[in-house]
Amino acid sequence: MRCLSYVCLAFALLFNAPVSAQQLASGNPILSVVKAGHPAIAFDREGLEKLPQHVVATSTPWSSGVTRFEGPRLRDLLASAGADGKTISAVAINDYKISLPVADAQKYDVIVAIKRDGAYMPVRDKGPLWIIYPLDSAAELRNAETHAKMIWQLKSLVVD
Repeated sequence: MRCLSYVCLAFALLFNAPVSAQQLASGNPILSVVKAGHPAIAFDREGLEKLPQHVVATSTPWSSGVTRFEGPRLRDLLASAGADGKTISAVAINDYKISLPVADAQKYDVIVAIKRDGAYMPVRDKGPLWIIYPLDSAAELRNAETHAKMIWQLKSLVVD
């Protein structure tokens, strides 16, 4: 156990990224966060749930009425992985890829949703992860460009 602690510490110092229990996937990893030029940090659902959880209640083009989404804020997730930069390349399970500015995560309370209306989202229904912008909180977010950034079946984030 002591050797493992030294390896984790050396890894953190070498790559200047914080290493904590919440970042390590002990179960099935569902999200990979990569800062360009660094090793990926894998998160399982339990690891994502250890981050502070937030709710975004908003309407979307893919649901009727207001839907309640829960998950960590994108900015908190990036910070916990030590992934800073200007641009995020978000990739879905089907390899759909979209670029979004890190500034969006700072300006708006964007979350990586784990739950919709209190339930985990299966892959067949836009899960297990969905980037959610708080569309109802700012008029400038209600457009096709923002909708395209709301990638579902999210599998990885690469930050440049």
